[in-house]
Amino acid sequence: MCEKCDEIDKTIERYRQIQRRVLDQQLIEGTEKLIAELEADKAALHRDE
Repeated sequence: MCEKCDEIDKTIERYRQIQRRVLDQQLIEGTEKLIAELEADKAALHRDE
């Protein structure tokens, strides 16, 4: 895996940790959107390979 993907994975994991600790539904939904965007960015990085 490339260095950029490693950074994206670390960020996704931080967001998931936040989700496990909070009860605020808006925050949970916001992190879900951010995770989806990061996963799309990660997929786009290696689309041409």
